[in-house]
Amino acid sequence: MWWWLPFLSLADSPQPPSAWDTPDSVRLEEAFPLPDGFTRRERTLFGEWLGGLPVEPVDRAVRTHDGRVVRHSARVIALPMVSGDLQQCADSALRLRAEYQRQVGRPVMFHSTSGDQMPYARWAAGERAVVRDGHLAWVPGGDRSWDGYLSLLFTYAGTASLEVHDTVGARTPRAGDLLVQGGFPGHAIVILDVAVRGSETRVLVGEGFMPAQDFHVELGPLDGWWAWDDGVALPHWPLGAEDLRRWAR
Repeated sequence: MWWWLPFLSLADSPQPPSAWDTPDSVRLEEAFPLPDGFTRRERTLFGEWLGGLPVEPVDRAVRTHDGRVVRHSARVIALPMVSGDLQQCADSALRLRAEYQRQVGRPVMFHSTSGDQMPYARWAAGERAVVRDGHLAWVPGGDRSWDGYLSLLFTYAGTASLEVHDTVGARTPRAGDLLVQGGFPGHAIVILDVAVRGSETRVLVGEGFMPAQDFHVELGPLDGWWAWDDGVALPHWPLGAEDLRRWAR
């Protein structure tokens, strides 16, 4: 089933939380202007929201959750991390979608790898999830915090659940889509923006990785953009057009 999201102008779009901004950050759209002669593919409200993400200066290194520098050709997105080695690749994609849904007042709900629902509403009501017979069961005793819910989500969801339960296949990339290879660990990246010129398509991609680290724009060879050639040929993890996914809700 295809779920429809409205295409809206930037003036109508919510922006990512200003609390994420740093003194030197700039909006994603400013940090990565459209390539010469290209136009932006029409975006959903979520795609517009991603365009407002704060991007750190070029000399800001990607760091792991415990402060180690990771050697990436990348620009860091000022997206908060939860405590510990949890917010990895699929988790970063889930984090962005969850933050957006929460901000615009849509129900925040994803699935565990076992297929069980993990609605934020239950967590916020004071419940917590425990494993019973290979599935999640809800019992009293949650801490109700947003970071607590995210930690739960990152613990029990991943690339496999993202691919099977929370996304559907797509044919043409647009901002907000994902490239997902479900597995253990598998990999997932976020398509942050899409530019077109005739038959040419370029994409701007963001990813987290293992160990948990800053979500970042993985810089492509074309002024930060990547050519869409039946997928994206990242040197460390190529993903094909068959991996293109769109959020189901």
